Amino acid sequence: MIYTRLTDINDKDIPQILSVYNIPSVSRYVSIDEDSYWKYVTETPNVFFYKVFDNGNLVATVHFELNDSVMYMDIVVFPQYQNRGIGTSILKDIKNKSLSLDYSEISVSIDESNIASIKLFEKSGFKYVGREDELLDYIYHA
Repeated sequence: MIYTRLTDINDKDIPQILSVYNIPSVSRYVSIDEDSYWKYVTETPNVFFYKVFDNGNLVATVHFELNDSVMYMDIVVFPQYQNRGIGTSILKDIKNKSLSLDYSEISVSIDESNIASIKLFEKSGFKYVGREDELLDYIYHA
């Protein structure tokens, strides 16, 4: 996997990313305000948004927010690339600190109906720590 940080609000891949984020199977779990989101991820010091490429194809995105030593994150594997081990590879790289981000814990919140994501994170060593409404919280200690 090749990780490229999105740092420009005019990045050429934003239209493709938005088209994926607007697919109903994705937008039910991830929603963004298109007017402010790209400014937020490109200008906020503790926020990192990566495009993930495999064999030259944009296959996923990863959004990180660092708060002290805790990294909050979400992964979106594009639907046409799901069930190919891409999410597992991304989590392995993140856990191995391949992106050189400094953290001691990773925290994710997953919609209780997103069974594929729950299985992915549990298989990758994340531990269930609680819930808030329909969101299940998982932690991984680095």
